[in-house]
Amino acid sequence: MIKSFFFICSILFVFSGCFSLSSLNPFSENKETKNFIEIPDNAPAWLKNIKDENYISTFGVSKIKKNDDLKFTKKKALIFAGNRLSQEIYSKTLRFYKDYEESLTNSNLFDKDLEKLAKEVSIKSLSKSIIKNTWIDENKVLYVKISISSDFVAQEIQSGSKQLFKVDKDLYSNILSNRAKEKIIKYLEE
Repeated sequence: MIKSFFFICSILFVFSGCFSLSSLNPFSENKETKNFIEIPDNAPAWLKNIKDENYISTFGVSKIKKNDDLKFTKKKALIFAGNRLSQEIYSKTLRFYKDYEESLTNSNLFDKDLEKLAKEVSIKSLSKSIIKNTWIDENKVLYVKISISSDFVAQEIQSGSKQLFKVDKDLYSNILSNRAKEKIIKYLEE
């Protein structure tokens, strides 16, 4: 799925001209996809309140153009949603690891290590995302909501933690235990 995601991104970049290369990279410093998107007043409830319990969710949009196939428009909206979801998971994961690292008295980690692991968690999570809802407004704008289980992301964070940190008592109690997993899930859903 990841290969197809990047293939679709490449095609859209070449043909649509509406994306810049940095906007397709969810880990770039340029956060164009974080721009405010106005939700219509008559939008369904799932779009007005995007949060779902036990999931990390976001949405993507794409204007249905006269000659576009609906499948093509949906792919564009999914890429936009996937980019936003990747950014959200990446930033939350990175912030989680940095918070944990600050609590350590002696850490030998580099920011690059934390960023690499946050990217891995984000990419693996995106590959397990699902489409939850779609809606087309009266202006022919397609909205697509995608979600990923918070439990899955928490498992990936726990798995990645074993790579970064020595497995010791503090790591187990703060990240690897079942109780810690519940805290990670709450952290992700904020």
